[in-house]
Amino acid sequence: MKTDLREKIKEEMKLRELPANDRSVFEKKLEKELHGQKGIPLRFISIAASVIMLFGLGYFVSMQQNSIDRSVPEVSQVDLEEFSPELKKIENYYLTAINYELASLEVTDDNKAMLDEYLRKLNGLAKEYQLLSQQLRMDKIDEDLINDLIDNLQMRLQLMVELKNELKKLKSVNHEENTI
Repeated sequence: MKTDLREKIKEEMKLRELPANDRSVFEKKLEKELHGQKGIPLRFISIAASVIMLFGLGYFVSMQQNSIDRSVPEVSQVDLEEFSPELKKIENYYLTAINYELASLEVTDDNKAMLDEYLRKLNGLAKEYQLLSQQLRMDKIDEDLINDLIDNLQMRLQLMVELKNELKKLKSVNHEENTI
């Protein structure tokens, strides 16, 4: 039962050593496994890349077009100061008076219907004012258009004063009814 451990270790070392051509055999098998399989064909990859690029280019162009559309200024109301500083003062006077009258209105359930009717008329006049302003911007200086713009502002202010008077009457009638 006595065995020499040195001999056993030598035998095991011989078994552990690989044959000389084993390394080359392993490399050939590895290369065959890795490169032997057919992956996704190059043609398919190039078609997919082309499609992705076309979609990306289309998206980019559409975003550029949208940003150009947004940056084009719409025709806004004309600035009367371009024609005359006095006209701008007149416009500011009327717009300030109209806004003051609007701010001082008191809305209740009793006068809501009347307010809605007057505000509908005011909106119609405001839209007409914008159309006149656009026309003035296109036609440039035209005395009749400027007079129409000022008349429009005067009508809006007059409408606001009428509304305020009607509301005072309605309020006094309601007050009288409540006191009786």
